[in-house]
Amino acid sequence: MVTTRSSAASAGTTPGAGKPLIRALVTGGAGFLGRHVVRQLLDSGRYEVRVFDVRPLDDDPKLYSLVGDLRKPEDVAAAVAGMDVVFHIATAAPTGENSLNIALMNGVNVDGTRYLLDACLAAGVPKFVYTSSASVVFDGRPLYMVDESTPYAGRPMDHYTRTKILGEQMVLEYNGRELAPLGDGKTTAQLATVALRPSGIFGEGDAVFVPTVVRNARAGKMKYVLGSGTNECDFTYAGNIAHAHLLAAEALSPTSPIAGKAYFVTNNEPKRFWEMMGDVCEGLGYSRPRIHLPFVLVFVLAVIFEYVVRPLVRRFKKDLRSDFTVNRILIATTNRTFSTVRARKDFGYAPTIKLADAIQKTLASFQDLHADRVQQLGASAGGTPKKVH
Repeated sequence: MVTTRSSAASAGTTPGAGKPLIRALVTGGAGFLGRHVVRQLLDSGRYEVRVFDVRPLDDDPKLYSLVGDLRKPEDVAAAVAGMDVVFHIATAAPTGENSLNIALMNGVNVDGTRYLLDACLAAGVPKFVYTSSASVVFDGRPLYMVDESTPYAGRPMDHYTRTKILGEQMVLEYNGRELAPLGDGKTTAQLATVALRPSGIFGEGDAVFVPTVVRNARAGKMKYVLGSGTNECDFTYAGNIAHAHLLAAEALSPTSPIAGKAYFVTNNEPKRFWEMMGDVCEGLGYSRPRIHLPFVLVFVLAVIFEYVVRPLVRRFKKDLRSDFTVNRILIATTNRTFSTVRARKDFGYAPTIKLADAIQKTLASFQDLHADRVQQLGASAGGTPKKVH
């Protein structure tokens, strides 16, 4: 493991207050959501932040950045040492490239989580905040403002969901376990854990949602609305999810009501899935989806592709990487909304940025993907500007 940046600015106390800084480890801190959490931790002035990721984060002199691998227990143990709280955000994301990589999903989302939890016990770290996913309760059937009493998906839709279920269950099961004695060798304390389940994450720095929508729009694929287009989803701004992480960490203790529990975290503003797609497309200079395709037709084609065509091609040592899967079709056509009443009641969560404002902030950060900008770049490179759909 490599230390890529050390905190020269931190003296270990809150500026102007003389209070010791809370030492926080953020796994995946160089990634999309991780950066939002890191920024809010630093801005609070109450935390000394250590980032643990497969790539460095060196854009702020007030943090430590460690490059390492969650699948290596020795890297994990070194990252956790001396911390007061761990924010476990790193995950093997369900991109088209990763979706079939079972070893990666298991190694990062399950084994990596176990290594972190065991390292916390051994190092005496008392708090563990886990970034789960609202998908852990989605099995393809509609969800209407469901709460945390909803059972886990009996038949997870993909390897990502399966491994996030296993990871969350493990995190909650570790709650209350005794930490290794520290100092006098007699003092005992317990690990307190909590899991947060965001839905439909978007925001500045997003490497999946907005870039994928734009890529499909440029390819002419965003003309289409799959199904009726009336299904609602909960989209959640990354800044609000980061805010929930800080609130949960502050409220967490072995005796707090949130210890050992999972919580849905959303913007509390359900929106039609295809309206959201349209807002992103239109906001970046592309046409809104407008041509409806029958759900049954699209679903049957996805089943044939995923369970007939793909396995057949794989026999020839090749693979077809695509987002055209049964799971993706169901996500785009099924109602999925979640209640955050329990998060509001137990640790005071409420979104600080409204959905409309969050969408505008996000689109403003992606102006390099705007259709006009893409055409200008194409023209300056000597190519023929391509008409966008």
